[in-house]
Amino acid sequence: MARVNYAFAVPPSVARKHLEEIVTTTSHDYERIAGQYLSHWVDQGWAEGRAEGRAEGEAAAVLAVLDARGLEVSSDTRDRITSCDDLNVLETWIHRAVTVNSADELFA
Repeated sequence: MARVNYAFAVPPSVARKHLEEIVTTTSHDYERIAGQYLSHWVDQGWAEGRAEGRAEGEAAAVLAVLDARGLEVSSDTRDRITSCDDLNVLETWIHRAVTVNSADELFA
């Protein structure tokens, strides 16, 4: 509320009167536009978060299959798997993890 009072107190009286008219007579379409803009970014952030979560889950699945099969996974290979964010690649690696003889064969 202090900001509103400050905004009306600073301008000269003519500008203040004009500002008061604008605030009281214009539609609040800016709220709708701001809401749509914000909604876009929230939706985009949500989608990106979901994709990151799926990638983390797929990477964990690759590592789990390799571990269940008793295959050794070097730190470099682990880093490559966990840093991958391409869901198609990760899905391919999951399928390969079932049959490879070493973790490095995932990338062949």
